[in-house]
Amino acid sequence: MPGLLIAALAPAGAMLIFLAAFDVWDHHGTPLLGFMAGNLAGGVATIAAFTRFVKNWDVVVALIATMLAAIAGVIWAQQSGNDGTGVATVLKWVGLIAFLLVNAAIVLQILVNGLLPIADRRAARKRAELEAAQA
Repeated sequence: MPGLLIAALAPAGAMLIFLAAFDVWDHHGTPLLGFMAGNLAGGVATIAAFTRFVKNWDVVVALIATMLAAIAGVIWAQQSGNDGTGVATVLKWVGLIAFLLVNAAIVLQILVNGLLPIADRRAARKRAELEAAQA
């Protein structure tokens, strides 16, 4: 179920973030927006396909909540004129570290719950075939 939600909402959200971050709202007449939308949708679709291997959503959701809180804090700091302060810098670092950790948590769970069991089953099958051939 999380994969369907990610596949449905994340491409549009990622495109919205791209448009806002690079201020390309009025970028017409070139293939940039279509190219970016296709790339973002492909990346998000890949992530959505592998979410079935994520077993511990608590860590991922907590890190995403931390990242969103840091983003809200940075926006507050920018709008209140405190963008150059130490608090704003710490909030930016917290957001960056939370982003890196959420990616690491997802990739680690995909490896542990998806790739390693497949490799273990393949090795066990090869071992059983070798033992059957020697007997």
